[in-house]
Amino acid sequence: MSTEEKTDEARATHALIFELEYIAADKRKVEFESIQTAAKTKGVELTPVLFSRSSMSPLPRAAITSVLKQAGKKADAIEKAVAAVEKAIAAYCEKEAELDKGLEKLIKATQQRDIPVLAFTALPEELATKLMDRLGLTELGVELIIPDDVKASFPRADDWLKMLKKCDKEDATLVAVVSSQTACKGALTAGAACIAVPDELTAFQDFGGAKMVLDSLEDEKPDGILDLTLRM
Repeated sequence: MSTEEKTDEARATHALIFELEYIAADKRKVEFESIQTAAKTKGVELTPVLFSRSSMSPLPRAAITSVLKQAGKKADAIEKAVAAVEKAIAAYCEKEAELDKGLEKLIKATQQRDIPVLAFTALPEELATKLMDRLGLTELGVELIIPDDVKASFPRADDWLKMLKKCDKEDATLVAVVSSQTACKGALTAGAACIAVPDELTAFQDFGGAKMVLDSLEDEKPDGILDLTLRM
């Protein structure tokens, strides 16, 4: 892409942005299953309900710590558990993940309107890049945003503002496709229109303020989603 093309894209008045590992892929299921296995070593039987009541942080160490504290256990000596979860996540991202079909259609419909599409992630940059490539998102022309800092609770409003500033989309009419209450509330505070697509572990959460709450992106036609949210 030429410098001129990049400048034009950066100045776009509209943009679509989504969670890479939770919307394009299904990382949260892998997180639950791997943390469930790790928790057993600490004498904790992790259920979907218990996991849903924890922080569900995208950071394995914070997620495991939260689960153990929820269960009244000490969150010490968890190095092996953290390493096991990180290994499971890496294996999924590199070898198993598949692109959500509804998102693929939405990306293509958005690009047909000459609107840039971006993905953000809490994954380490190297792993996020591998996931982008595996899902075919790099080839599709989706821009990857790597936050400068990912905290235990991510992405909150300040995270959204920093990411939008980083990709020069602070003033764009933004549509955010998200899977969790934290991501939804943060995006709304940053001024985005939200499409919430919760998974089985976040379905109970509050998505008040979202333009749509869908079981799947295939439940609505892409142009219908864009007409409602992009206000073209």
